[in-house]
Amino acid sequence: MKNIINPRSKLAKIPRSTLEPENDSSGSAPAGARGRLRFRDVLTNLPLVIGLVIVLGLFLVVLLGPVWAPENPYIAGQHIVPHYDFEKDEFISPPLPPSAEFPWGTDRWGNDLLSLLMHGARNTLVACAFITMVRLLLGLILGAIAGWNEGQTSDQIIMGISGVIISVPMLISSMMLIFALDIRRGLPIFIIALSLVGWTEIAQYIRSEFLVLRKMPYIEGARATGLSGLQMAVRHVLPNILPQLLVIAFLEMGAVMMLLGELGFVGVYIGGGSEFAVEVDPFTVKLHTIVEVPEWGAMLAEGFRWLRSKPFVVFPPAMAFFVAVVGFNALGEGLRRLIEKASLNTAFLLRKRMILIIALLTFATIFIINNTGAAPWFAQVAGAFNDDAAYEHVVALAAMDGRGIQQPGGTEAAEYIAAKFEAYGLTPGGKRGSYFHPLEVQLVQPLTQPALALLADDGSTQQEFRHRLDFGFLIQGHGGSGEVQAPLTFVGFRRAAKDYNWESFKGLDLRGRIVLLLEGNAPPDFATEALIRGARGVLWIADGRDSVLHSQIQLADPQQAYLREPIIPIFRARPSVAEAMLQADGLTLPGLLADDAGADQSGSGWFARDLNAAASMSLALSEPQTVEIPCVLGYKQGSDYNLASQVVILFANYDGLGTDPDGTVFPAANHNASGLGMLLEVARLWQEQNLDPRRSVLFVAWGGAQLENSGAESFLGAGYNYRHLSTLRTANPLEATMVIQPDKVGDGGDTLFIHPDSNKRLSKLLEETATGLDIPVTSDPANAPMPREALRLKGVDWLHFSWVNADIAPDQDSIEHIDAAKFQSLGEAVAFTLTRIVRETDY
Repeated sequence: MKNIINPRSKLAKIPRSTLEPENDSSGSAPAGARGRLRFRDVLTNLPLVIGLVIVLGLFLVVLLGPVWAPENPYIAGQHIVPHYDFEKDEFISPPLPPSAEFPWGTDRWGNDLLSLLMHGARNTLVACAFITMVRLLLGLILGAIAGWNEGQTSDQIIMGISGVIISVPMLISSMMLIFALDIRRGLPIFIIALSLVGWTEIAQYIRSEFLVLRKMPYIEGARATGLSGLQMAVRHVLPNILPQLLVIAFLEMGAVMMLLGELGFVGVYIGGGSEFAVEVDPFTVKLHTIVEVPEWGAMLAEGFRWLRSKPFVVFPPAMAFFVAVVGFNALGEGLRRLIEKASLNTAFLLRKRMILIIALLTFATIFIINNTGAAPWFAQVAGAFNDDAAYEHVVALAAMDGRGIQQPGGTEAAEYIAAKFEAYGLTPGGKRGSYFHPLEVQLVQPLTQPALALLADDGSTQQEFRHRLDFGFLIQGHGGSGEVQAPLTFVGFRRAAKDYNWESFKGLDLRGRIVLLLEGNAPPDFATEALIRGARGVLWIADGRDSVLHSQIQLADPQQAYLREPIIPIFRARPSVAEAMLQADGLTLPGLLADDAGADQSGSGWFARDLNAAASMSLALSEPQTVEIPCVLGYKQGSDYNLASQVVILFANYDGLGTDPDGTVFPAANHNASGLGMLLEVARLWQEQNLDPRRSVLFVAWGGAQLENSGAESFLGAGYNYRHLSTLRTANPLEATMVIQPDKVGDGGDTLFIHPDSNKRLSKLLEETATGLDIPVTSDPANAPMPREALRLKGVDWLHFSWVNADIAPDQDSIEHIDAAKFQSLGEAVAFTLTRIVRETDY
């Protein structure tokens, strides 16, 4: 019982410096009293040979264990759900016994025990080595101070603290410190806690050695030469106790391994695991703890419950601890016997050539630490991101004539995406086992090229403006087809829109005119009032923030009127169009609003000014028709019994402006195609790396990006749209928990823009990853407006990102502007971030 609750190294049998000063006439170190070391002494030292073999084997497992493991528990599936196997005609419920698929069986969640053991060796043994190293340093420093200052205050304080620590059972004191320092903070907490309670025996041994050695004649001689206390301790005392320190180191590692095993047996292990609740019935909730970091202590904590019914679960970690403890203790015992029998010269440890060896050991230690835990494996997955593959997707999509709605390019793009989803192992996410979800909408399409032009005095065209680049058309209200050539009238307003009614415009005459209105200044419904007052066309001047002037082709809201008779052409244009039309009068938009002295008509809060310029507007639209837009959905089922109900939506639009009636193609390479190319590459590398997400993931390539209401929010925000997806029998129904939406990631500035309205936790996660890859990050709203296609679901975390200054004129958004190098840096950051999200319980 004493050994169980106080797993301390037994230092009583270690050789001590027993020569008294008067008997040491030679003035040499005490270790010189024994014979020379012979090779036969090593071969006949059975504990030493056994210990060397075991420790070497453990070192190889630490170094190569992850390579030998059948699967990677950091990125592989987390659970095997109990189910009935109709092929084998049996009920499958983990833990599963050893088999060809699982050589050592599985734990209660279905994890492969051999893989857990191989990966866990690195965590457990590295922790053991660091704890031992810290204990040795503390024991050596404090013991040396106490022994060199015998009877003084420092000696009394150190030995007093040592006595207090020893009086408390180590298992209990370790648990108290670990929980006090927060077990969930991982390996550093275990190193601190187990080091603070384990240095005492080492300090006492070192103190006793210093008490003897400081009285030796050669110490007196060194003092006579003028050496300081520190110089004497390092040059003359330390070399004499280095052999014993080697013995202590391995004996202490055995004690630390035993302590880690005992802590694991009582449920205390690195990271502490994560708790989740499962509803057994409406009145009972059962808590489960899931281990997120492979570690032998955690395996022991999970497996001891099955000691009677399924001992194969607890046998591998128990045997691993047993072999490790035997190996370290045997090696320590073998070194002790070697020191007793022969002189072990350790002077070489203090020579300059050791600097190179220490440097090599330091680099090896750094390598092991950096490759311990989940982060290195997530980085390995992210590093498999292939910018060439992502670029190829963008090239293919950009070549499909803009992928317009109800155009051949749009259909081709949807089929291309579905083929890639299937190739990358995604399950069909649509209903009835299909990758396609038809989005039913009511649309109109321009039959001829919409036209807007500034006319010369003789009625000829002075300047033509470009559809979707300089202007777009509206069908809401009385907007629709029409052709008109008429002079322009600007109407300005002095009051808020709510302060106007139809009586406010009594006397306003707009007959035979095209009315120029400024967004944000005119009441939103004034186009109807202009029609009533005789206007033949309406031209709204946009506020300039939109990168694309979308034409309104969708009858989006059943509560609103579209194409209401009588109809007139209603366009929306850029400020540059208005400036061109005002140039003949020597006016500007700010000047018009600031000075209404030249108004031709005025009323209560409004004025109208006839302009010398004239314009032409032309629009011919088809009849409204109901069409189906294919949206492509691919699904990756979550493997965690509790987390699989949380659906992570990776969302991108695939369509674009398409091709205008005059043959103008808007390639939309950076806008839409680049974001989708990145998500397709993430799906490919997840398949290549055999990553099983613990949360469910829905890859969405949505059509209708150019529509006023794409239907994505209503579809993805309704939980019943996920019922058809194959799932684990989780405690909760499937529901969307977050939306990740990349766009314009193929070109732009060198700074990553994360939209300020994005979820703070997701933004911080991406920002930390990007910064680690030397990608500058900003969330300044001045860098980008709210994207038109932003998917905002109620109660769902949202993340939208792009490059700063990524807006390109739609007709110039071709593959030539895509920077393939940007895909690699940002692609790795996104892949790492998404891997953390889908694999970690708390990201």
